[in-house]
Amino acid sequence: MCGILVLVRVLGFNCGSREAYLAADDDGEIVDGLTERLQPPVGLEAGEALTEFIDSVRRVLREVKPDRIEILLPETWSAAYRQHLDRATLEMLAHATARARLRLPRTGRLDSHVISAAGAAVGRYWAAGRGLAALAAKAGGAA
Repeated sequence: MCGILVLVRVLGFNCGSREAYLAADDDGEIVDGLTERLQPPVGLEAGEALTEFIDSVRRVLREVKPDRIEILLPETWSAAYRQHLDRATLEMLAHATARARLRLPRTGRLDSHVISAAGAAVGRYWAAGRGLAALAAKAGGAA
C-alpha cells in the first residue's frame, strides 16, 4: 500500500464586534502572510455593506484556498442589537466543540488556551482575536 500524505488547509474565523480575524492552518502550522482581518464597510446601507463584506470574504477564499472553514462562536455576548446583527452572519463553531477537538480544559476562557493550542503568535492582531481564529483553524484540522 502506498502512503499518501494529505495536507489540509483550514481557515479559522473569530468575530469581534466590528471585525473578523482570520488565520489559516496548513497541517498543524499557522500560515503567515495571508489576510489577517476583515472589517465591514462603513457608511453604506446594510444591504450594500453585506454585499461588500461577502465580496471581501470571497477574495480571502480565493487567496487562502481552504479545504475547510471553521467560524468560532462567541463565549458570551454583551453588545448592542446592531453589533449582534453584524456578527450573526459570521459565527458558527461552538467553543465547546473547539475545546473537545483540541482536548482543552473545559474551564477558563477559551482565549486563555490560545498559546497551548495554536502556538506562538503569527502575524498581526493575535491578541485582538486572531489567536482565536488560529485556534478555530486548528480545531478544524483536528475534526
